[in-house]
Amino acid sequence: MKTFTLFWITLTVCSLSFFSSCSKKEDNSGPTEKHPTLNLTSGTGYVSGDVTLSTGEQFKVGIHALANANTGAKLVRFTITRTFNNKPDLVVDSALNANSFDFDFNGIANGEVGLEQWVFLIKDNDSLTAEKSFIITTESNAGPIHTYSQKILGAQQNATGNSFSSSDGLIYVLADAKANATKIDWMYFFDITNVATLASPDDPDAGTVYSDPVNGLQTWAVRNATRFKVVSDTINWDSIVDDTFIILLTQVGVTETKINQLIPGEILAFITVAGKKGLIKIEAITGEEDGTVEISVKVQE
Repeated sequence: MKTFTLFWITLTVCSLSFFSSCSKKEDNSGPTEKHPTLNLTSGTGYVSGDVTLSTGEQFKVGIHALANANTGAKLVRFTITRTFNNKPDLVVDSALNANSFDFDFNGIANGEVGLEQWVFLIKDNDSLTAEKSFIITTESNAGPIHTYSQKILGAQQNATGNSFSSSDGLIYVLADAKANATKIDWMYFFDITNVATLASPDDPDAGTVYSDPVNGLQTWAVRNATRFKVVSDTINWDSIVDDTFIILLTQVGVTETKINQLIPGEILAFITVAGKKGLIKIEAITGEEDGTVEISVKVQE
């Protein structure tokens, strides 16, 4: 009788161990992944990891994000943050309501030498996130510049020269400008519509103002296609000692044939037909058709 009892206890213990083992095996599937996914495009033309770029250099990042397949929680927010010298800057902050998100971001490397972290983050409706990041090391590729100060151009009824050459900083009266047309990058005029204006020789309004039958723009062999834009950034003019910030400020938007309604203190960016990039500071404006404009110029050598 004792032998039978001992056998039964042993059988019971083994049976419990068996069922316990089976139960543990069935529950060993692990936690379900619930986060969204985010990936950066790799390959030619894209930055997806740590990289070294020149200051102010353009780059492209391809972003591909997907909602989690297990939860179906929609993507609701996408952000890009850049951090330089421990100072974060939120570059992109977009609200979403989607199952997927594809975006090509065009960025510009920092204008200063150093390390900058870029973080790309996606968030879903369950407040779960996924992110990718990389470090851009910026190196100086600065080039020398010419600086011209206190250059005074006259409007169309002023005897002072009205045409400017950024290659040598010289001002020309209309007849001499025609003879040196390949060097002339812009002209100054004042009219009732545009008011104080700097314009390229190929600008239509400049051609209307300077239409003298002998030396007018329509008689020039070459009318250089300089292009401009107004700089909206706050600029410390005296701190510009090379072309680092000039390159940065002329990356995009330099498309205008003229800038009108000029005001003192305004800064313009320009690109000459030869590809030289520079900045113009409007120092002072006097008079109208017989008045003048005083400018300072910084341009790549």
